[in-house]
Amino acid sequence: MLSNLLFTLLGVILGWIPQTYRWARDRFTSTKAPSITFRVRPVHRPGPGAVYQCKIFIDIRNELPGQPVRLARAYFVFNKNSPLRPDPKWSHESKTKRFHLCFFSPPTKMHDWRDVYLRTGDTTNVWIGIDPKHADEHIDDAAKAENIGRFYFQMTQWTDSGSPKTRWVRVKL
Repeated sequence: MLSNLLFTLLGVILGWIPQTYRWARDRFTSTKAPSITFRVRPVHRPGPGAVYQCKIFIDIRNELPGQPVRLARAYFVFNKNSPLRPDPKWSHESKTKRFHLCFFSPPTKMHDWRDVYLRTGDTTNVWIGIDPKHADEHIDDAAKAENIGRFYFQMTQWTDSGSPKTRWVRVKL
């Protein structure tokens, strides 16, 4: 009887730990990415054969003098009060509503890199799938008001001693 209670409590605690970790990471993520610039491009509507008919590209540029960075584990979360909705074809995590993002790969000319290494002056991009029913004006208005969502990623910088320093970064879009 006592062992059943102990295992039940242990199961609850072990199930609670990952949720607490994700909650804390999302709430206390740094909003600082010094000298990493982000630019939201105008809405892009590819041809009729494309899987996703409406995208917003986010350009990311490393402007840290003499310091390379590694960006990894990127995902996007739409704001709850955002006027924009994701493309219904775009898959996401059902519990967290996270949309995993890939970085642009110059060799393949596709977004298939899960992480990217940017030297000073290097640029990459990611895309966000928007429901094609939205008018371009509504998408542009939401982008100007920074009311689309939050872009999260892990950023690693190397210190002068050569040791890596990694932290989570959140960018409001």
